[in-house]
Amino acid sequence: MSEASNQKSRIKYYIVAALVIIIVAAILIVPRFRRYQQNRRAEAIRTAIEALQRNVDDYWKKHGSIGGYDIDLALVELGLPSRTTNNWSFAIAWKPTEIYTTEMVDKLKDVSENRTVHVAPYQIIMAVANADNPVGEGRKTWFDGDSNSYHGFGYDERIEPNWATIFPKP
Repeated sequence: MSEASNQKSRIKYYIVAALVIIIVAAILIVPRFRRYQQNRRAEAIRTAIEALQRNVDDYWKKHGSIGGYDIDLALVELGLPSRTTNNWSFAIAWKPTEIYTTEMVDKLKDVSENRTVHVAPYQIIMAVANADNPVGEGRKTWFDGDSNSYHGFGYDERIEPNWATIFPKP
């Protein structure tokens, strides 16, 4: 075998070895990177919903009701990153006054210690992905004010909230 032929064989071997290493690395790295991106996006929307929650609570404390609350104005005041406000639409499902008052009275009956009782004036605060959102249009994340928990994108497999409990009398 000639020297040139050995050289060509070695080059082919190194090229194949490099391709195998690149393919294996891609198989191992790509899923982890996608999970990282998804977790980062879920954390960003959670941060936005938490900020909106605090804003609603502050508004409630200041005004004694939710009358006149403007979600678009609140989003501007919160100074959320533009990628969040451009990629997500926000909505709040408010509790009717009688439900809110009943929940407050029921919780106050159970308080045996001197502690703060919080009853959310909303049933859910929801974010819905817009068309340009990399998570996919229509994906939802929401905070359930009754159970004090997050659901949807980045949290669990629930695609939709239980609309029958949110709007019992359509």
